[in-house]
Amino acid sequence: MKPGYFKRIFSVILAVVMIVTCIASCEVTAAARPARPTFKITKRAKKSVTLKIDKTRNATGYQIFISNSKHGKYQQTAASRIRTVKITKLKKDKTYYLKIRAFKTVGYHITVGKFSKVLKVDKYGSKTEKPEPEVPQEPEVSPEPGVTPEPGVSPEPGVTPEPEVSPEPGVTPEPGVSPEPGASPEPGSVYPDGGQAL
Repeated sequence: MKPGYFKRIFSVILAVVMIVTCIASCEVTAAARPARPTFKITKRAKKSVTLKIDKTRNATGYQIFISNSKHGKYQQTAASRIRTVKITKLKKDKTYYLKIRAFKTVGYHITVGKFSKVLKVDKYGSKTEKPEPEVPQEPEVSPEPGVTPEPGVSPEPGVTPEPEVSPEPGVTPEPGVSPEPGASPEPGSVYPDGGQAL
């Protein structure tokens, strides 16, 4: 055998083992990578701000980064394993920008996920509550022109009630039977007082 034969075999075996271990480790790391977190600002005080982070898949904890401008340089200001975080030592008259990312620890190995969206922290007291929108009132329904609401039953507009029928002039209603005015009694007829006509 040539000198160094076993040395070459050992080097090849060691390289194969390292490649297999690296591939397995990468697959486990990719599978366990934390998801992209989301959070919201719950309270802005004079010198602090409180965050509430939503539950994130495969996350052991969260890293919080802060900056004075949205597209500026961010620095890690806190790391927490709980989802409610309070950041202190802020100035009340300054605006800040925050973003976070989740991390997962496996033994001594730390895997981090993608950054969240950037949220703006306004100056203390600058936010005002939005007024509630006014509910439009329905317009009142008015009656049509020319139509009078009925208290009980009233005639329709434009319809005149018929006048009562009165007897014709010169005609006196008969109490019983009376002779027509201007008519002379026939001869031989008897008057009401017992006399007889000539």
